[in-house]
Amino acid sequence: MLWMSIALAADWSALADPSGWELVATGSHEHAEPGGGTSPIEIRLKTIDGTRCLQGTTVVGLDRDVLYDVVTDVPAAKDFSSETLLAAEVLGRDGKSVDYYQHLDVPGWTMANDRFWVLRGTDTSAGDVRSFRWERFDWRTAYPELAKRIEADHKGSVEPDPNYGSWRFEPADGKTRAVYTLCSNPGGSLPEWVQKAAATRTLPGTIGDVMREAGRRQSSR
Repeated sequence: MLWMSIALAADWSALADPSGWELVATGSHEHAEPGGGTSPIEIRLKTIDGTRCLQGTTVVGLDRDVLYDVVTDVPAAKDFSSETLLAAEVLGRDGKSVDYYQHLDVPGWTMANDRFWVLRGTDTSAGDVRSFRWERFDWRTAYPELAKRIEADHKGSVEPDPNYGSWRFEPADGKTRAVYTLCSNPGGSLPEWVQKAAATRTLPGTIGDVMREAGRRQSSR
């Protein structure tokens, strides 16, 4: 049986509101900007309509356009992500929007099923700020064959709902402030300790993957 698809609306105004964010941890990532080194990541938490939102912020000496190109290069994520992606596909494009599908192979030690997401991403850049945000949509109506394929090839996998967020790259004293925000309910029987690991390992890992790939691309220009 195919799942019902009811996409809960993203609350962008609450997400943009600077109030309510609590600093919960600090992390780090190694990146390939000139000089190398380790950059700190400030990790904040905010609950919006019962959904846990995590935000990681770091400042790096990398070009905003290069960073934006990395986070919007959906197929390349299979190559530069430290997580195992079984799929990373662009489904369609319309103006500034892109529909895409990614499927995460969740390690067995987590005692959880694989996760997948089908999202609509939109270029929300303005002025000297590059930004990209995504959210769920009624993808099963738009891409019925994909729904059948996931059910056949990845039975038991879980789609987080809600699932929305953004990348934002803005000027910061000659460098770039990168802000990664994710609001999601992991879904399924994911243990609480695994969920908490997102604040200290998964989120910094995602940021680090993007910074390293952007550094590689920038140095090869």
